[in-house]
Amino acid sequence: MKTITSVELAKLAGVSQSTVSRCLNDSPLVSEETKARVKKLAEEYSFQFNTNARGLKTNRTGVIGYVFSEDFTGFANHYIQSDIYYRIRMQLVKEGLDLVPVFDEGKYGEFFSIEKSISNRRFDALIFNRPQVDERVKSLLYETKIPFIYIYDTNESLDESYMIAPSHSQIGGLVGKAFCEAGYTRFVEIIGPQDRIDVIHKHEAFARVLHQHGHKLSDTHILHADYNLKQATQQVLEHIELFQPGTACFAQNDMMALGALEALRGQGIQVPDDVALIGSDNIPIGSWFTPHLTTVAVDYDKIINLTVEWVMAMASNKLPDTYRYILDSKLIIRDTFCPRTEE
Repeated sequence: MKTITSVELAKLAGVSQSTVSRCLNDSPLVSEETKARVKKLAEEYSFQFNTNARGLKTNRTGVIGYVFSEDFTGFANHYIQSDIYYRIRMQLVKEGLDLVPVFDEGKYGEFFSIEKSISNRRFDALIFNRPQVDERVKSLLYETKIPFIYIYDTNESLDESYMIAPSHSQIGGLVGKAFCEAGYTRFVEIIGPQDRIDVIHKHEAFARVLHQHGHKLSDTHILHADYNLKQATQQVLEHIELFQPGTACFAQNDMMALGALEALRGQGIQVPDDVALIGSDNIPIGSWFTPHLTTVAVDYDKIINLTVEWVMAMASNKLPDTYRYILDSKLIIRDTFCPRTEE
């Protein structure tokens, strides 16, 4: 009997070509019933033998692991991380590859925990959406020779061969420069989790630019809101005395900026007439609110496309020795920021 192609097998089984690949690679995202049906057809048409031979040769599972940041508490609470994961996954599915979440040991149970996943070679590669990994995990990665890459919420100063991230330092610098050149002299910063390196880089660059222009950011003018809209709203309300006319506020992400905007409006403080406000990320809902949010736009499309390109190079055994992109961001001026007018 003539061996059929994966396209023909998919048609016979009534599934997509990518589902055929997942079935033959025992992906946990496909039901056992579907896997059994596809494998039976593959065996009947001599497809299973060829696929197994290819699998033995390449030692591939067809599954990529995606590790979220350590403070990740669910898709509903982390818009950017969730969006990046989903969009990368959709592109990889078209290539017949799975992208599945991997969590820290003990936090979400043992299934797909990082160390066990590496030790069992569950994945062909790992994508880390976090600043770094501990030495034990890194040692396991080197021992098993599983490729890995850092993306987005990572430490841009790390000496790692595979990295795709925005320059968090540039983001803070852009906002500081915009405020100073617009004539502001009073500042408030709303920051994310204090121990995260992206938070530190944004803050240090923001404060450094202010200092270069002869200004100082007081510790009492730094509000801690953990990248959370509700916490930002609460922090602004609890420190409303900081938001005097002529104040410029940098919220390190758009969700906190929107929380601050809501709190200020509720107190009768006009943005930008009384207080200028700039966020970071350029999430879509920032342009839905009135006034529209001024923000620093991170090039998420490029992060996603470069990550997929790296995965496909890995799948083809064509990974370069270095694949490192630190991306510039762009200030998008909308309604919540304008230069001060002299009285």
